[in-house]
Amino acid sequence: MTRARSEQLFMDWKPIVSQLSHLTQELRPALVVDGAGRVRFLNASMEKLLGKRLDELSATRWLASCVSPGGAASVRQLLGAGFRGEATAGDVPLVTREGRRVTMQAALSRETRGRSRALVVIAEGVREVEPTSAPAGDCWSEVSRDAHGGGLIRSLRFLDPGREGSIHAGRPIEELLTLLGCAPAMRWVGEVLAGRACHASDVLLPEADDAFRVVTADAVDAATVRVTVRYLPARLLSELVDAKATRTAGDRALSERERQVLTLLLRGRGVEDIATMLEIAPRTVKFHQANVLQKLGADSRLDLLRVVL
Repeated sequence: MTRARSEQLFMDWKPIVSQLSHLTQELRPALVVDGAGRVRFLNASMEKLLGKRLDELSATRWLASCVSPGGAASVRQLLGAGFRGEATAGDVPLVTREGRRVTMQAALSRETRGRSRALVVIAEGVREVEPTSAPAGDCWSEVSRDAHGGGLIRSLRFLDPGREGSIHAGRPIEELLTLLGCAPAMRWVGEVLAGRACHASDVLLPEADDAFRVVTADAVDAATVRVTVRYLPARLLSELVDAKATRTAGDRALSERERQVLTLLLRGRGVEDIATMLEIAPRTVKFHQANVLQKLGADSRLDLLRVVL
């Protein structure tokens, strides 16, 4: 994509945003999404609701950072139906910067100007979602080694105070890990139980609930192993990458534009994609990328993962 083409894409948006400028004065939260699912505009009420600014959302996948875990697919489907004119309203589950979960009852309106398509999403109402005290699977257990390389749960405590752990006492640890969707981790936990390792950990990729499981096993003494399970919502990963990129940018004196390019490179974005998201020319992206690699002492984009993460 040339710089002229990149600028043209931005210019095509001006008539749409200009026509919808009245939304900046509306009390109802509102945002505008383009055909690729990127946020192009949000008013002050939406910024206040989400706790995030336009420059933050436009440089990331907002579905991953603002939509409740497990809700991205339904929101994507709703937006697609809105663009096709098949839906004019629907519920959008959101997570604010502070971690509040809300459901936004949204009205949808299509807008088209030249080659640009937009979907205006306006909140007709917002309701709080009852919070849970802690992820249902987060727990710590003391496991007694048995003679066959397995282990029986001696004690178990869930982070969620409403969940009873004592009912699992005396049961095989493999049974608990299976219940929590962590059965594959038993391979590494078994290494510690059998005395072939003092520590083991495993990260299981998200499935139905969009949550990573982090399972660790540590030998306490000759008879006991401590096994922990922690849930990490997938939506937090982009925020962790952003936080590490921001810290690295500050430590290595990167410019603001170099920080943005670094963040998007760490998320696996290509040069053309970054150029579109930041509305700059691809050659400018390559210039910033070269500066980032030099300042961080990395040999390639892949080496950035080693240097930063």
